[in-house]
Amino acid sequence: MLLRLRHILNLRSSFSLLILAGAVFWAATGYADVCVWRDPERTMQKIFPQARDYETIERKISGEKAGVIENRLGKPLDPGEREDWIFYKIRGNKGEPLGYVLTDAEKGEYGAIEIVMGITPEGKVAGVYIQRARERDKEFKSRDFLDQFIGKTKENPLHIGKDIKAEGSLPAEQVSFAARKMLIMYDELRKEK
Repeated sequence: MLLRLRHILNLRSSFSLLILAGAVFWAATGYADVCVWRDPERTMQKIFPQARDYETIERKISGEKAGVIENRLGKPLDPGEREDWIFYKIRGNKGEPLGYVLTDAEKGEYGAIEIVMGITPEGKVAGVYIQRARERDKEFKSRDFLDQFIGKTKENPLHIGKDIKAEGSLPAEQVSFAARKMLIMYDELRKEK
């Protein structure tokens, strides 16, 4: 009987450790996933009012290219961002290119902050919106904050206190960082085959 009880306790301990390991793995990788653009048909007109269609473009990222991006960014990419990158070419009524939609997810205080940004064919920010976030701070969702990114390019630092005005909250910092990262990734990967 005692032997059987030890066996059951060992199984429960093993199961508990397995669940704990899974939870730790999920927590470690939960924010590494790239943001998915939710409901593009409905939301592409938020940034490009003339939009009628879009094309999904996927780029594989070599280790060398990931290093170049990280060097420009000044920070390592998350594991889920090192292999490939997806962005969207937006087209108008006659199939004319209007620009691109880029997405990113950054870790906020209360979960992921999903950012969607549109850029013109020339690489200027056309608009930004927050797709999802559970943050208590609401400044980073305001038009006053988000409209500051319009017209910015890869040449702008996109730092709070330099060319972006905000209270310096974590969500605002993360949105600024995400905008800079998306512009750099677009610059490095748009022509990759």
